[in-house]
Amino acid sequence: MASTLFDAASILRGRIDASQYGDVISGILLLKRASDQPGILRVPERAQWSFIKGYEGKALGHVLNEAFWELERSNPDVLKGLFDALDFDRRLGRADLTALVEHFDRIPLGDDDMEFRDEVGRAYEGMLSNFADIAGKKGGEHFTPRSVAQLMVRLVRPEGGQSVYDPFAGSGGLLIQASQYVGEHGADGANLSLYGQEVNSATCSTARLNLLLHGVTDGLVLCGDTLVDPLHVEEDGSLTRFDRVLTNPPFSINYSAEEVRHPERMKYGWTPGQGKADLMNIQHVLAVLSPDGVGAVVVPYGVLFRGGVEGEIRRRIIEDNRLEAVIGIGPNVFYGTSIPACILVFRGTNGPPADQRGQVLFVNAEHEVVTGRSQNYLESQNIEKIVGVFREWDQIPGFSRAVRMAEIASNNFNLNVRLYVDAGPPVEPPLDVHAALFGGVPREEVEAKMARFHAYGIALDDLFRLKNSRYLDFPSGGCDAAAARIPDLAIAREEEFIARYGRWWRETASRLAELAGTTRLLGLYPRFMAAFRASLLPGRILDQYQLNGAFAAWWSDRHDDLRSLDLWGFSSVIARWATDDARKPASIPQKLPREQVLDDLGKDLRSRVEKLIVAERQELVDIYRSWGDRYETSLMDLERQNEVTEARLRDRLEQLGYT
Repeated sequence: MASTLFDAASILRGRIDASQYGDVISGILLLKRASDQPGILRVPERAQWSFIKGYEGKALGHVLNEAFWELERSNPDVLKGLFDALDFDRRLGRADLTALVEHFDRIPLGDDDMEFRDEVGRAYEGMLSNFADIAGKKGGEHFTPRSVAQLMVRLVRPEGGQSVYDPFAGSGGLLIQASQYVGEHGADGANLSLYGQEVNSATCSTARLNLLLHGVTDGLVLCGDTLVDPLHVEEDGSLTRFDRVLTNPPFSINYSAEEVRHPERMKYGWTPGQGKADLMNIQHVLAVLSPDGVGAVVVPYGVLFRGGVEGEIRRRIIEDNRLEAVIGIGPNVFYGTSIPACILVFRGTNGPPADQRGQVLFVNAEHEVVTGRSQNYLESQNIEKIVGVFREWDQIPGFSRAVRMAEIASNNFNLNVRLYVDAGPPVEPPLDVHAALFGGVPREEVEAKMARFHAYGIALDDLFRLKNSRYLDFPSGGCDAAAARIPDLAIAREEEFIARYGRWWRETASRLAELAGTTRLLGLYPRFMAAFRASLLPGRILDQYQLNGAFAAWWSDRHDDLRSLDLWGFSSVIARWATDDARKPASIPQKLPREQVLDDLGKDLRSRVEKLIVAERQELVDIYRSWGDRYETSLMDLERQNEVTEARLRDRLEQLGYT
């Protein structure tokens, strides 16, 4: 469906500016969806798709405009002002409009026509992503990439019954992700109050429509400048407080302090107006968080270290225990800008948990970002690692570290992630001069790495001979021969690890079969992951983050299969495979649906585990060869080789008559 929507853009190409594609397509999409699925909106006769399709006498543009007017009039609470800027009479000719109507007429959009009820919303969001990619900065500044939105939502963990607010809502993606997160974690996503504000009127309409197409009819996104005039207020005029705040404000914009209403928000100070609104936006977030609320804000790196008034504001926020974490995600992740960005996690006035007070968690996730064709992005396993470290406050060298207030103060409250977490390659130990001169491998250097070899069942004497108490020697065959034996030495432990996986999968497959068709499966994602990790971690080959990442990537890639299984059972999964071009029916083995689906799911996850095992084993080979590069040939060996070469040369010269 996403590709079908995107294909509609080809009809518009060359007729209107690319930045306007979304307005036209989304409007017609809503008309068709509302007509095909009763109950979403009240649809009067003139807004019915059958009426539009069978129009006579009037220009099609006028018929479409009338349809939108009638639809808005019948649903003022949901649609008021949504189509104010949409005028088909002025934008497109009769032939183009006819082609668009014919194109959408071929797409059935009722719930019974689709596997999942949110397919229209997902397709629409995919279309917005494509348009943002095409339009670059002009079209992408209001769109938060899906992977970043997923990460931010998982950092703040909204719950059913709470309120979620995005003061710079853009196209509404963060609010939608929050609703989906709650829905997939055992609560009703509709039992989440969603609020937003967006300064750009066209983008505000897009956000409202995005929510509507995802089935959210009671979300309240208002149009206006949040920094100047926040519109979500109580009856007494005070600002509304929210349980969770998620936002991706525009970077480094201008503002005028004289125009700002509710100046009490800026308790930590005022920045110069020229291109320095970032910390003002953050103060708005802090002002509207409930006392025990949590917020996540995307900011450019400059916010972390700029001095002057901004440095003073940072100091006050940190000393007030409002900043919980700084997560650097590197450059070129957002549409429209390649500058590095980070996510700041804030707390309400109650502050973080007692054991975290006086500290800030720094996460350098630059290397967790995958390089894409035109833009970098986060994959499921990357998100899982960041979220896992944040929730547990784990400290991993080169990745994460909890830093005390005193150290931050000693750096003048500079929050540059690299000051506290260096994600560069690990520093090799200095070359052992004695080994380089007289031969041998330093035992201390080897033993620092042997735990990884032990995990594969490889002992010290499998790889080295004892030279003396401080040094080892390579076996008689040399480094390369010993390195080539590592896969054979590791195979027994690898097979044992995979056997562990097999035992876990047999239990899990039975549980999946019990849950098929119950609508309870997806909500058990954390339990399945925990059981997977607990079963395989004692095997020692892979650590908890590798295991979590493998499971998260599998769950994400097979999400629609698991969702279909959750809703309808095994036969529905087979049916969806049969319509997938990548999985032709002939390639699907003829087994019973239950056996077929479980076999496929289990083999997929196993293959991911096996790839990680092979990669870890190759790292062992690389480590061993690095010792060979450093120490296999000593200076004494070189001198002996030179002496032999010189002797041979003298013998040859004598044979030739030279003395």
